[in-house]
Amino acid sequence: MRKIVLFTLLLTTFTAPASAQNILSLEEVKAWVMSNHPLAQTADAVEERGIAEALASRAALDPKIDIAYDRKDFKGTEYYDYGKAEVSWQSPYALKIAGGYQVAEGTYLNAERTLPEQGQAYLALKLPLLRGLLTDETRIGLRKGELAADRQRAAADVIRNDLRYDLRVRYLEWAFTDASVILNEEIEAALQQRLVDYRQLVRQGDKPAVDTLEATVYLGLQRQAVAAARVDRDLAGQALAELYWPLTPNDSPEAFPVSVGPLPDTSALARHPQLTELSLALADARLSLELKNEARKPTLNLEYYLLGDGFDLPETDNVLSEAYKMGLTASYPLLNRKARAGAQLAQLKVVESGNKLTDKSQALRTKALAYRQAIEDYTSQIASGELLADQAARLLAAEQELFALGESTQFLVNTRQQALLKARLSVVKLRFAREKLVATYRFLLAVE
Repeated sequence: MRKIVLFTLLLTTFTAPASAQNILSLEEVKAWVMSNHPLAQTADAVEERGIAEALASRAALDPKIDIAYDRKDFKGTEYYDYGKAEVSWQSPYALKIAGGYQVAEGTYLNAERTLPEQGQAYLALKLPLLRGLLTDETRIGLRKGELAADRQRAAADVIRNDLRYDLRVRYLEWAFTDASVILNEEIEAALQQRLVDYRQLVRQGDKPAVDTLEATVYLGLQRQAVAAARVDRDLAGQALAELYWPLTPNDSPEAFPVSVGPLPDTSALARHPQLTELSLALADARLSLELKNEARKPTLNLEYYLLGDGFDLPETDNVLSEAYKMGLTASYPLLNRKARAGAQLAQLKVVESGNKLTDKSQALRTKALAYRQAIEDYTSQIASGELLADQAARLLAAEQELFALGESTQFLVNTRQQALLKARLSVVKLRFAREKLVATYRFLLAVE
């Protein structure tokens, strides 16, 4: 326990910054980006597009008004004057209902256009008896519209998941380079203080003056390392600023967590937006296959019109059988190659979509399990690295005591110090690598 406490103190001792630093958490950065970044707003637009597509699919059920007027006059003779107004509605099933009113007058009316003097209202029922009875383009379109809304929502979630992952990795790289700067600055401060102390010993005659040059060289090399680390931090900050625009020079990242919190289970893959998107694509392909199979049936359509005398029903014993118009149409291509080929292509599309879903699901699951195991492996490596860093700290402390007693050299003290810096940087790198693994694992599961 004492070793862990000692190492923690060494790892968390940082040089105080010249100006007040604002600790910027990943959650704060993510909240801003997911609300304001153009990619996040694009995801919102994609999701709204799905709502619009669903609305467009429901337009097939909108009541429709049709008005037609046809008139012919020649040399003072009114050949015909025909008008018609109709309201029709396609039900969510096969039946189509229409109601209208038509008038016709003139000298040369066609017999089929001859109507009662006050015009004629009618109620029409239209029903397909074979193709289109069980399903048709309207009903398939409605179901596809519902799928479209879900697919666009899943596509939007894919964009958000990619954006969150990119942001998290950039933030981690910024945090890693910042921790590297802090560690190097701490070593620089220690070397600076050692040079001051050594010069004091030289003035007192306890140490040779030539060793001052050696300490100056070590300090110069460390300052170069600090400068390089700062450049890396600035570049990482600029990369983060591409996504998080309010980033300022006074902002600092949070330190890497000492431990990994609870990880989501791979069962979360069932809600992965990419798998949802592929699953909906498979459902869409199956709907297309259903429509193509329906197209292989013969066409047999029945129409029935209940006719009125003006706006009133005629005075007969049985209106349904004495005041009506009925029609029946049938057709079927002899070879029906187009419909059969369409069904075959639709079936192949179903197979293709199913294979894509299976492949992506297996790939995500395999990768997720591998990354979860890697996270556990890195946790073990971090524990070993912390032990090595603790031992390096003890060796440095012992070497400094020997140096104070005149039994060691500047070179050995610097060697121990560099070993400690390397060990501590190694722990930071391991934590950085583990956090990237955690970020990738969450990305593969599409969880925050």
